[in-house]
Amino acid sequence: MSDVRVASRYAKSIFDLALERGELEAVAESMAEIAATIKQNRDLDKMLKSPIINSGKKLNVLKAIFTQSSALLTTFFEILTRKGREGALGEVAQQFRNLYNQHKSISIAQVITAAPLDETLREAFKERVKQISGKAAVELHEKIDPTLIGGYVLSVAGKQVDDSIKTRLQELRKKLYTHN
Repeated sequence: MSDVRVASRYAKSIFDLALERGELEAVAESMAEIAATIKQNRDLDKMLKSPIINSGKKLNVLKAIFTQSSALLTTFFEILTRKGREGALGEVAQQFRNLYNQHKSISIAQVITAAPLDETLREAFKERVKQISGKAAVELHEKIDPTLIGGYVLSVAGKQVDDSIKTRLQELRKKLYTHN
């Protein structure tokens, strides 16, 4: 079974349980922390996926790192390690986040600009994302790329709107060279 399918099943289980117990917000916060920690720490990711290190040691490491986790998550760590699925924890956390966003009607979008956004532009992008996605809330990830020169590239719900000067110049260059 693929890692994504395994992770999806575990994420669905912990999501449903957290929702049932009224701990969804706390578990979502912890899962975001878990995903970020694993993404930022390659050694932790390798350790969790290593077949050489036994599950007991992996469980102890998880409990030591995520000391603020709820009893529900501690039990979840125990189940994952007992089943030998601790290597999928990062993907489980990501799949959990997807379920959470779907449940809360949150759309994830990325905007790349040549310079930092001010609050007015940020709100305008959020409104645009709401129109595109049809969702009530927006989590906007901002990235700066000076090579765009100006304009923006907006990615949301598998769609991309590229209104950057860099792209316009490239298109203009293509037209000039193909008409000669």
